[in-house]
Amino acid sequence: MTLDEARRETENFLTRQMPEALRAVEYDMPEPSNPAYPPDLADVVRAGIEIAHVDGTSDAVYRIRAFGDALTMRLQLNVRRFVVVYTVPVEEPVDARTVAPHFERWQIGATHAGWLIGWRDAVEPGRRDLRSVECYAYASLEPDFLSNPLHQLYWRTDLVQMTRAFMLEAHRAKVSLTLPGR
Repeated sequence: MTLDEARRETENFLTRQMPEALRAVEYDMPEPSNPAYPPDLADVVRAGIEIAHVDGTSDAVYRIRAFGDALTMRLQLNVRRFVVVYTVPVEEPVDARTVAPHFERWQIGATHAGWLIGWRDAVEPGRRDLRSVECYAYASLEPDFLSNPLHQLYWRTDLVQMTRAFMLEAHRAKVSLTLPGR
């Protein structure tokens, strides 16, 4: 794969594949039955997705509106590695040490799937009054990730399921994910 092809595939994954996939973070599951044709995913998705991205960069920011909340997620695709950062807004005295235990079950599942998870305290750039806790996850990708649709499907699906589980854990623990003013 040439450098230009790798850049194009990175851009495609971040700006086309991921926003479409993230719409399935929340969807209406029908009651069990014997329908001849189950509903199409496109007809039952409920999550709203907003994206911020600069052409030529290897990252994007997504705002995922689902389950009555709005999660800010940053995703970096560095050819053979993902870095995902979920932002949880907080106010003093809450910090990473007090937020992380609410997501322990989620972290166990993400770790079993191959993600390395960490937590850190953060502030919004240019807005020191907006404090947050960031949950970051790293995963190494296969060398042919950008040219292998099956690897892309696996990781795209895993990112959706990991994000869905993160949002559901926040909902269960009554932890708001919506940044002030957003």
